[in-house]
Amino acid sequence: MNLKFTKEKRQETRDMSYGKRFAALKTTMLTLLCLSMSLCLYGYSVFNLYLGSDIVNHDARVSALGGTGVAGGFSFMDSSINPANLFFMSEIGTIQIDYSLIKNSESRSLPMWNFFDSYIGQSTYARNENFYNEISFGGYYTILKNFKIGASMRPVLNFGADYYEEVRNDLDSNDDKYPPILAKNFIESKGILNSGNLLLNWGMPIHDINISIGAELSYYAGTHEYERRIHWTEDAHELATVVLGDDYLYETKNEIDGIGFKLGLAAQVTERSRIGITYSPKASLNSDFSINDQKQDNTSDFILPSKLRFGFLYMPRNPFRTNFHVDFEMINYEEIDKFFEDGYAFYVGMEHYVGRAIPFRLGFSHRTAKQDKSIALPTISAGTGFGIINNLHLDISAEYGIREYIDLDLFPDSYYDKAGLWRQIRPADRDWSNPDNVSESFFKIFTSLSYKW
Repeated sequence: MNLKFTKEKRQETRDMSYGKRFAALKTTMLTLLCLSMSLCLYGYSVFNLYLGSDIVNHDARVSALGGTGVAGGFSFMDSSINPANLFFMSEIGTIQIDYSLIKNSESRSLPMWNFFDSYIGQSTYARNENFYNEISFGGYYTILKNFKIGASMRPVLNFGADYYEEVRNDLDSNDDKYPPILAKNFIESKGILNSGNLLLNWGMPIHDINISIGAELSYYAGTHEYERRIHWTEDAHELATVVLGDDYLYETKNEIDGIGFKLGLAAQVTERSRIGITYSPKASLNSDFSINDQKQDNTSDFILPSKLRFGFLYMPRNPFRTNFHVDFEMINYEEIDKFFEDGYAFYVGMEHYVGRAIPFRLGFSHRTAKQDKSIALPTISAGTGFGIINNLHLDISAEYGIREYIDLDLFPDSYYDKAGLWRQIRPADRDWSNPDNVSESFFKIFTSLSYKW
């Protein structure tokens, strides 16, 4: 799917004649706003429907610091970023559980022009809001002074999405009456790719530098179930002068499993600075794919691209503890498909302790999309943490991100080109001269509960 928003495409949109623009707007069938709620599903957006959305953060502290953590060692789950971080955990052992709640709001719109051919704004024809949740857990134990072992279970990719729109014809509407609904369109996707992880960590001081090496061996397993439906209404059957036939239904199921690993290195270079680097090679996972319950032969592997990430931690001399984190990541999305673009991400975070007990955390991150690195998801975050009782500790954070891009119709208009359904305008598929403008926002609340001894 090509999502590039070039200057030429923008110019083509501006140069369309009023009649063509009006026809394109009408052929969206005046789709009305619709609310869809789905609890306890995994996923974020139809944008990453087929490949899944990366679950970047598994820890409230990491989340509040913008996703930084390559040079970490402050909480067990920052070892999901760099397994070498376990060396810098001072406790004998830790058990941690993490829970997050995510709200995704998506709106799709088309540009509108007046009779003077002047742009007047966006016409929103579909809006969906969904709630999702995620959970991960794990822990580690110190076997020897410089050797630690850990295990965790965490989600890696979301496949979920929930989209709904109502298709209406081109009859005029007023305050008392709307055009009849011809069809109801649904996209329902659910599934998650989980990983069970074994972590091994060894570290030791060399001269004045503490060096740690870590490895993570992961077993991935998950299922992606996808369904696309178009349901004709009774009004459509009554208006049509031809037989509409059965409703449209397309279902797929993909069962995924396989093995991958990650290597990490961290070093306490000075008393107040630490560096870290991790590398995850490409993982080719088994894919058992079926369409409408018919198994497909010779399906390709499901690819997790290789990633290289490095980061820096600085702890300035301060009356109260302060940490500055910076991470940078390169992702080889071209390993998934040659039509994708290699992406990158950078993360920045600051933690300052108010007094000697309560931390105040701020963060920012910027991640590019698999399909087009000009499409980015900037995110801001904040959080804190405090002890509850004895060795029990709670961290909380909140993230907010927004993304905008252009896309073609999820349901091509030509499917509804049936005799009798339309008064004047016959619907036709729109091309990149008049695409959908899609705006998404993400709000995430993260909690981490840990017990240390």
